Amino acid sequence: MAKSNSPRIYVSLTAPTLSAMEALAIRVSGVPVGYELRLDSLQDFSQLESQLRLMLMRLHFPQTIATCRLATAGGMLRGTTETQLAILSAAVRAGCQAVDVEIESVQKAGVAMLKELRPARIIVSYHNFQKTPALAATYRKLVRLPVQTVKIATQGRYLKDNLQIRRLLKAHRRQTPKLVALAMGPSGIPSRLLSLLWGSAFTYASPLNHSPVAAGQIPAEVMRSVYRVERLDARTQLYGVLGSHASLSLSPVMQNAAFQAKHVNAVFLPCQAGKLADFLTFAREAGLQGFAVTMPFKRSILRALDWIDPLANRIGACNTVALQRGRWLGWNTDAAAVVEVLTKRLRLAGSRILILGAGGAARAAAYAVRAEGAEVVIMARREATARALARGVAAQIVPWNSAESLEVDAVINATPVGMYPHVDSTPIDLARLRVRVVFDMVYFPLATRFLNDARGRGLTTISGLEMLVAQGARQFEIWTGLSAPRALMEQAVRQALGHPA
Repeated sequence: MAKSNSPRIYVSLTAPTLSAMEALAIRVSGVPVGYELRLDSLQDFSQLESQLRLMLMRLHFPQTIATCRLATAGGMLRGTTETQLAILSAAVRAGCQAVDVEIESVQKAGVAMLKELRPARIIVSYHNFQKTPALAATYRKLVRLPVQTVKIATQGRYLKDNLQIRRLLKAHRRQTPKLVALAMGPSGIPSRLLSLLWGSAFTYASPLNHSPVAAGQIPAEVMRSVYRVERLDARTQLYGVLGSHASLSLSPVMQNAAFQAKHVNAVFLPCQAGKLADFLTFAREAGLQGFAVTMPFKRSILRALDWIDPLANRIGACNTVALQRGRWLGWNTDAAAVVEVLTKRLRLAGSRILILGAGGAARAAAYAVRAEGAEVVIMARREATARALARGVAAQIVPWNSAESLEVDAVINATPVGMYPHVDSTPIDLARLRVRVVFDMVYFPLATRFLNDARGRGLTTISGLEMLVAQGARQFEIWTGLSAPRALMEQAVRQALGHPA
């Protein structure tokens, strides 16, 4: 896509009919985007050319890439390269300005296949749905072909796979043919968000919250409004959230809203990793200036830090890291947030608090309320971990299945039980307790079954959203030195959850 006015975001559309694709295209609002039509998803090709021409006319002939991938190359078309060529040729005659042909088809049918698709601009693509291998040889093979754009998409099994994409794009960003590169899957999301910054000719998105065509695709409007992918530049500072389920985190929505409100040139990324070492490699080479830490890395991250705030050190868990003068510094903002939200409902001094769990979030809660003079009761499935935490805060331990008639002032769920997609789960039956305040740190969904049960019993509840905003505001202030726009941060999360009020 050599034209300077070409879209930088193409929305991938897949549906069994062209009318369904058109309906999806119409729903994508905002600044004009391009469309990638996954024609291999269609069930009927009998009147493709005429129907597609009418569709493109109604859409005012947007920039469109026609793709028709064979099943042998990861697509849905069960046929030959001749069938594929006929479909793509019909799309070109109908008005599609570009076509995407996978390298497997070119190798099978020959370069002559590409000539038959002129005058459309041609993209030759390489996909690896298993891993991100070394890419230099693949790139050299693709750029020898008579095409305008080369596309490389690989499976991002690790965060460090994004770095391969980064190196490739930065090395060839000003060369011809143009290069598009990205890593698929949850761990590849940073490459989708940063590919334009790194030099990709364009990137791909899904339409609104429709199911993505490829794993890791993000809705076009989210890419534009939350991550501002088209506005990132060499001065943009990078931040992120580390976790084994970071792709589900709402911290990016919240922190990016705060950055924009305070006119900070920064972007906050989901960084999903299975191993801490993988994330640290990515963070250092990509140049992250700070990051939030979620499960299961709040304790293990301590070993990687150059300095730890005394409170975080006592707790033995860190959820906030900032890079200052080349050193990684760590804090725990969970503890202060726990005190903040609880003291709005009860006097902590002399109260009795039951904490469910013994991980990083539970440790922060236990140390925080104990410092305020509360009595702490720990209930966790991992008895050894619970005992270690109990020793640190002089807490009582109650076996997981022995909470009958336990009387406490508040219960805190510091486990992931009830988190999406396991929304029907609850950490404990409230009928077994005598309690006044129920606090669930889970915020996705906003109204967990645990909180709904509590409200049904007339108990005072504290949602994970309140906790998320409280600790996130303190993180923002550590990273930027600016006061956090709390109301706006909460509003951003509510909108993302579908609860704008």
